[in-house]
Amino acid sequence: MRMHQFSIMAAACCAAMLIGGCSTPLKNTVWVPEKLENQGAVKLIEPVPVWFEINDTNMVYGNSGANRFSTVADIDQEKGTLSFRPGATTLMAGPNLGYEAKFNETMQAIRSYSISGRTLTVYGEDGKPVATFKAGSPELKTRK
Repeated sequence: MRMHQFSIMAAACCAAMLIGGCSTPLKNTVWVPEKLENQGAVKLIEPVPVWFEINDTNMVYGNSGANRFSTVADIDQEKGTLSFRPGATTLMAGPNLGYEAKFNETMQAIRSYSISGRTLTVYGEDGKPVATFKAGSPELKTRK
């Protein structure tokens, strides 16, 4: 891509952002669950930040309620596909294990995604939404 083409695209995106048109990127964004479709009456008992972030190399890091986790995301941005491989987690106990189980179940069910503004909607194998996430503050990663 030539520099003037990049400048035109950057200007167009900035203009679109001013009127609400550009979406938050999937990668390098801290995603905070807004709604888990499987959640039912299960809530966070202790107010801890639950989040995940995918970096440029598709490594995923996060906090699922009681434990921190890491894994790898398989992403095809053109097709809108997203899934997470089995990964590593700490083995802490705590009052949020019920919520964490629902969160982990949701993460394993994800097969595709869409982003609108600051909202990430993820879908299961059947194409139905399994959760929505909001872009959150990077400071959440350091809170316990």
